[in-house]
Amino acid sequence: MKPFTLSRRKMLRGAGIAIGLPVLDAMMDGRGRWLGVAEGAVPMAPPVRVMAFHFPHGVISSQWVPTTQGKGYAITPGLSSLAAFQNDFNVISGLQQTAWLKGPGGGHANGVPDFATAVPSVATGAGGPSFEQVLAKEFGAATKFRALVAHNEQEGNLTEGATTAHMNNISWTDRGVFAPAERDPRMFFMTLVSAIPAGTGTATPAKASPEAMAAMARKKSVLDHVMEDIGALTRRVGSTDKARLDEHLTSITEVERILAAAPATVGSGCGQPDPIMGDPTTYTDGFRGIGSAIAGTRAKIFLRLIATAFKCDLTRYASFALSNGFDDRYFPELGGGMVFHHQITHNGKYGPDAFIEPKIISFFASLLAYLLDQLKSSPEGNGTLLDNSLIYYGSEMAEGWHTNNNMPVVLAGRAGGQVVTGRHLAYPDPTPLAKLFLAMLKFGGSATTTFGMGGDAPLEGLTA
Repeated sequence: MKPFTLSRRKMLRGAGIAIGLPVLDAMMDGRGRWLGVAEGAVPMAPPVRVMAFHFPHGVISSQWVPTTQGKGYAITPGLSSLAAFQNDFNVISGLQQTAWLKGPGGGHANGVPDFATAVPSVATGAGGPSFEQVLAKEFGAATKFRALVAHNEQEGNLTEGATTAHMNNISWTDRGVFAPAERDPRMFFMTLVSAIPAGTGTATPAKASPEAMAAMARKKSVLDHVMEDIGALTRRVGSTDKARLDEHLTSITEVERILAAAPATVGSGCGQPDPIMGDPTTYTDGFRGIGSAIAGTRAKIFLRLIATAFKCDLTRYASFALSNGFDDRYFPELGGGMVFHHQITHNGKYGPDAFIEPKIISFFASLLAYLLDQLKSSPEGNGTLLDNSLIYYGSEMAEGWHTNNNMPVVLAGRAGGQVVTGRHLAYPDPTPLAKLFLAMLKFGGSATTTFGMGGDAPLEGLTA
């Protein structure tokens, strides 16, 4: 019997819904090549996925930077949430954001647009594109989405500084031009399963009205609309592909379950598909008080969906921000009182609420650990999706009381085997952070030769 084969662009379809698939054996020729590749062609390596992941207000350096270099370093309190993945990332110290405070506004209004651009900001925002958008411009046409941009801060809780754009965007396509971020987990979900343009706020596939799609997003599982296609596919693929397909669909239904429970579990912020609801003042104040509980739930939905998009090759480039440039959440669940995160960091290490800051930093790192787990649990090629990824995890400043030396940096993933992980890499201070971004661009295949302020050569030491 002729073995069943499948296009790598295959989508599960029904009622205007299209769901991407993970890489299956049925899409390969048995020699590690996509079906359709010429006989004499070199086997295609899995693509490198690149992501920028922002957390607000820096760290406490003494509790973040390991005391020894190389492999086998002792995990510090600030990195404790990542202990299970120590061999999958590098901690990098000694890097300076040289572009910081060289544009309009204060530390946050400069730090946020500089975060992934390493270029001094201008009156309208970042002074140039962010590194993941550079890759998206070069290679993004190969996938459904050139890049995905998500932000955990709701529309009603945006803040101002220099301009609103400065404080609320880390992804930039060009000088002063930010990439619109999706801030609603429901709409981000529908973006991926229905190919709805991100940031539109309404669902508009070709064969369904916005009203019908919004109702479907609230009340029905998208899988209900593709069950016939699913059944036909699972009857034809092999046992390994069945298991992968089942895992993929389980992941989608789990995200749906979380979203369905959002009104009761998460509160009004996630209860409707529209980004803004009710009185904006109440909405903002309610979000301020959510602390780790709701912020963590929302973030995990976004991160799981980004992992799904990488797995299905819907995109290879993404950015995600946990907060805007003025994180004013309370964190009562972590033992803190009704004091804003931003205020806590400005009080410094001797402030009355200093005890809570390490817990907040560890909480943020636990969300990176969640993403790494999603990627590492997805086999791909000779390794995992995490092996074929490169994730920059950092902040807009080094420490919350406004410093730009010794920026907190975790670089996760191996970029398809190009990066050696499991180490603390200490560079002479001040080494420009832009050198790291240029190295990431090179690992992603970019032809870029310089990047940002001080990025005249790629950061050395990542490959050996």
